[in-house]
Amino acid sequence: MDRQLESFDSVMCHVSTKTKQEAILETVENCPIFSSLPDKDKFIKAVLRREEIETTGIGHGIAVAHGKVKNLSHILVGLGISETGIDYEAKDGQPVHFLFVIASSPSRQLEYIKTISNILRTLRDEDVRKELLSIKQNCTLDQIQSQECQSLLRMLLTQHFAWIWKHHNL
Repeated sequence: MDRQLESFDSVMCHVSTKTKQEAILETVENCPIFSSLPDKDKFIKAVLRREEIETTGIGHGIAVAHGKVKNLSHILVGLGISETGIDYEAKDGQPVHFLFVIASSPSRQLEYIKTISNILRTLRDEDVRKELLSIKQNCTLDQIQSQECQSLLRMLLTQHFAWIWKHHNL
């Protein structure tokens, strides 16, 4: 498997929990991209504190949770995918199926803002959201690890979110 495809696998994970707090924890614990965090527990607490201020559930089944980690050399982005949906208190009241979690250093504020902006700009496109929902509908929990579902996810990520992996020098 080539390095770029491995990187896609490292940022994606399946989320089976149904609450916001548990889904954030599960995404950080299960997406390999976060294995390099110096203190996962501290990062999770930062993300949860941010969620207490205002939900990052933006609607259309999508949330973009984020928190700061001191001295992190680059932005980390993980994508937790939930077949059944997470009760996330999203602005539209709908469950979240795609939970992006972002870790960044306070010293990388511009890169952090660009990352959030890129995710939101990409997800603003109704066709992208339809593709995400199509994957959710066509790849059930039992199938998410299948070659076909992995190919669909990689295609979507390659077409719309490839810029994320540029942060990781892949």
